[in-house]
Amino acid sequence: MKWVRGEGPGGLEWLCPDWPVPAGFCTAWAQPEGAHWEGEAMQRACEGVAIAAGLGGLEWATLRQIHSTEIKEAKGGGCLGEADGLWTGQPGVALAIQTADCVPLLLMDKGLRRVAAVHAGWRGVWGGIVQLQLQLWLRGGTQPKDIEIALGPSIGPCCYEVDEEMGRRFAQRWGEGVISKPRGMPKPRLHLAEALRLELLSLGLASSQVEAAGVCTFCDRRFHSYRREGGRAGRQLSWVVCRF
Repeated sequence: MKWVRGEGPGGLEWLCPDWPVPAGFCTAWAQPEGAHWEGEAMQRACEGVAIAAGLGGLEWATLRQIHSTEIKEAKGGGCLGEADGLWTGQPGVALAIQTADCVPLLLMDKGLRRVAAVHAGWRGVWGGIVQLQLQLWLRGGTQPKDIEIALGPSIGPCCYEVDEEMGRRFAQRWGEGVISKPRGMPKPRLHLAEALRLELLSLGLASSQVEAAGVCTFCDRRFHSYRREGGRAGRQLSWVVCRF
């Protein structure tokens, strides 16, 4: 991934996977404290990304995210209701999700020219939301070799403290490598993005098809972090456009 700086005022930047479609994981930008983007505010935020990225003529599809494993297909723009995964094969439709520590994933099917955006907190990872998205595509004709997935900035194993029971469950399912317990720390730390990467590899993807940003939202103050800021934390957008 590479850093891109947007056009115009505001200093918006994003991490961009090397894909044939526009996509990015944005840094934090001007937003009232404690605000999730919803409704018209979310659409304005998406339009701001489009201006910064020099993209026009898009319909932005969004969700009311609820830490679920629900997935919606976008055939046009607007808020599609409660879910945490979103995909489209409709040219000119852009997908956007918002996160503050959870893992944002962007997916691309180069063969059938489809894209997806997934919000994965620990509940979504445990519930298999990414597996469900991939199964949906595979049933619809996607070839595994045509899939590419990018994992954006999220809270890292340096900072994501969890209780002993959660740590034990994740280690049993994905191996001890997703858990660490630094000396002097009372609780284990979880590597959520690594659990996702291992899950994707177990589903048959090659390591070259899965790219992780490796940026911790808690450590890097260019990003909002719920763990760092609490209830006043804002959100950053991750987005992908179905424009091959």
